[in-house]
Formats: sequence, structure tokens, C-alpha cells
Amino acid sequence: MNDGYEPRLLDFLHRDYLACESYGQAATTRLPMRMQDFGSWFYTTRVYQEHLDGAGYREGMTLVLRSRTGTRVTGLLTIGSEDARAADDDTRAALELVAPSLGQLVDVGLAGDWPTGVMGSDGAPFLVDESGEAVPADGASEPVPQSVRAVNRFFLASGQESARGWCVDGGAEGRQRVHLVRLPTGERADPLRALLLVKAEPLPHHLTERELDVLTLVARGWSNRDVAAVLGTSPRTVGTHVEHLLAKTLRTSRAGLAALAVEEGLVRLELDLRPQVRAGAG
Repeated sequence: MNDGYEPRLLDFLHRDYLACESYGQAATTRLPMRMQDFGSWFYTTRVYQEHLDGAGYREGMTLVLRSRTGTRVTGLLTIGSEDARAADDDTRAALELVAPSLGQLVDVGLAGDWPTGVMGSDGAPFLVDESGEAVPADGASEPVPQSVRAVNRFFLASGQESARGWCVDGGAEGRQRVHLVRLPTGERADPLRALLLVKAEPLPHHLTERELDVLTLVARGWSNRDVAAVLGTSPRTVGTHVEHLLAKTLRTSRAGLAALAVEEGLVRLELDLRPQVRAGAG
């Protein structure tokens, strides 16, 4: 998955970078490595001078992703920044917390039925077509709620490979835990586009629906003011919700809340995937 890297840099990261000394160092630790963590020598290397600096990146992080057992490398996460200031320790710690989940997400060595393990064997499987409609894969499941169908459409339009979180319906359909995985298109002519798993269950950590909304936007790094503008409330009220979230989840910082949201899929997908939801938008 790529967002912003030019093809030349992306090709280098996929190939030659794996033989570089900085990658070798990153592979020996579970910590995300900032450029400054490597030492001053890093800025004299070909990696930096020809590829990163040449592309406008002055700082960044490298994190080697591993399997659930930690015995296999499953992927590589790199983040480039045009700002010369290194990421702070809270950001680094947040990435370290979600590293195990990211490693499993990209692990091609997992069994073919791994998505059903996300919610347990009783998650109802569906196949999603190009219009966002969901057809029961087992031929027996009840139709999905309208809120889930809307999320299907947002997901297909997003370009993301996978998404997990919650759909919340104030009516009888309640709360649905959802996981979506995009199917490879290849040369197929059929309209199937994604695998959907749905399971009705209560929100974890005794969260309310409004707290889930706040957590979804806090996980983006938004301020209380930005969250309040989208949710139609006051920054002070959002601050109170954040305090409740910290107490209920036993986290000590907003970065910790963001890491939890990623690790457990604690986001409201209607907010997380809807394209018009932007910081500062009312």
C-alpha cells in the first residue's frame, strides 16, 4: 500500500533498500526507527542522499513488521516527512503498539480463512458487489442493515484494501462489528468486490455511541475543536468524552487512544470512511 511515494522511491524501498545497513539495523529491533535514531552517518548514505532527500523527505520512520509469533518478517512500514523535526516519543510508542496488528494484516502466510478469525466463527460472511449490496456467502444469513450497506459503498470508493470497525444503527439493528477485505479484481467479469464479515455485539469497554464517534476522530490526530465541528458539539464536551475514554480504556494519552483504535478496530466506519469528513469541516 502506498500513499505519496513516487514510483522510483517505491521501487527502491521494495528492492535495494533491503540490502542497506539502515534496514539491517531496523530489522534487529521492534521499535520504529527515526532517521535521527540511526545516527549522523545515515545522512551521508545513498539511501538518504539519492532517494529520501532527493524526494524532499527530511525525516521519517522505518518499522519492520512481523508475524504473530515474531519469527517472520511480513512487511515494511516507512513514513517520510518533509519536516526536519523527528516524530516525538508518543508517536513512536503508538506505532510500536500497533505493530503486531499491522504485521498480521499484511501477512500473506496466514491461512486462507484468516478473516473469519477476526470476529470469531459466528461472524456472518457476505460477498459485496460493485454497488455495495451484500449477498450472504453461506446462503442463510439475514440481510445486512442499511448502515452496513452504506459503509460498503464508502469502502469501495475509498480504495483501501481492508477496513474494520463498527456500524451503529439507533434502531433495532443496533451495533454491528464489521470487517471488509477487498477482493483482487484480476480479469474477472463478475461484480464481486469485497468480503464482508458482520457480527452484532455490544461496544467494548462499555463505550457509548458518542464516545465511539469521538474516538474515531481522535484516532486521526484531530483536536477537540475539529472533532466538535464535525459532531456538532462543543470542544469542552469533546474533552469530557476524551476523559471518559481514557478512564474506560485505561489509556493515559490521546496517542494511546489512537493506538487502541487501530489495534482493536474501534472506529465508527460511517465516520471513518465517509469522504466528506475532514478536519475543520462543520
